[in-house]
Amino acid sequence: MGAKHKHLYDLIHDIENLRSAYRKASRGGNRYTEGHLKFQEDLEANLYRIQTALIDGSYHHGAYSQFEVYEPKKRIINALPFGDRIVQHAINNIIEPIFDNVFYSCTYACRKNKGTHAGVRAVQSTMRQMESEGEVFFLKMDFSKYYVSIDRGVLFTEIERKISDKKVISLLEQFGDRNGVGIPIGNLLSQLCANLYGHIFDRHVKEELGKKHYFRYMDDTVILSHDKEHLKELRDYLEAFARTHMNLKFSHWMISSVHKQVNFLGYRIAPTYKLIRKDSVTRAKRKVKRYVANGDSENLRAFLASWHGHVQTADSHNLKSTIRGMYEQCAA
Repeated sequence: MGAKHKHLYDLIHDIENLRSAYRKASRGGNRYTEGHLKFQEDLEANLYRIQTALIDGSYHHGAYSQFEVYEPKKRIINALPFGDRIVQHAINNIIEPIFDNVFYSCTYACRKNKGTHAGVRAVQSTMRQMESEGEVFFLKMDFSKYYVSIDRGVLFTEIERKISDKKVISLLEQFGDRNGVGIPIGNLLSQLCANLYGHIFDRHVKEELGKKHYFRYMDDTVILSHDKEHLKELRDYLEAFARTHMNLKFSHWMISSVHKQVNFLGYRIAPTYKLIRKDSVTRAKRKVKRYVANGDSENLRAFLASWHGHVQTADSHNLKSTIRGMYEQCAA
């Protein structure tokens, strides 16, 4: 388990940490929001106001605003007021490194020097290495309704494996106490907590079962093996483990040869090539059309730049040419 961390609360409300949190909360489109512009009008006074509320224990976050997104499926996004997003960044600045140090190298979501491309490269590289010893099969599993199914009691037990500062625990409980199920989609701390919850699964697969060729990106997991029948037994066992210890179930799972392609992180991955998933292409085209229809040139440029980088790693010449043309035309 390792050492537990105490005396973190003072680090969270340190004014320099709050200033850093403000800069992070202001990135991207957030700097144009009404909440940010209003907060910025009296920046230092507002930061000291947050600090005072944290110190004297009077801090309580504001009401969530909700909106729906439909990519790839309908999700309810919960957004906090701008000042509360600063507090979440301030907390995250201090506790994220603590938990990142215990995460395994096989988990790729929301971590520095990780991400989707690193995850795809790791899966494909492992496929190639394993093929020298025989046919390779994969077990692909997705957790069902992951964020809204997280048992907060189990989550806080996991948090308290590393943090013993009661003030920090109480502050975290404001964003979702331990007596319930589900964490809000769209919050910075929710990403960290969801990754930490998945670490329960990682730890069991890696430490208790000793599985070397295992990969996770939030609720999306892959295990590679030379033994197809073993993967079938493993799927049943892991489903029972997730249900018993995490109150989760699988929404989808698949066992097949790697030459049938693993759908993982937006790609169809085989040992010698990787393609962009068709549903990812469809969603991207819809998003481009929406930005064009709304005259949203800034978000269109940002999205095309991101997707231009995304498709460059795939073996899809025609798609690369199409996205490159759209990006260059938009950037001109």
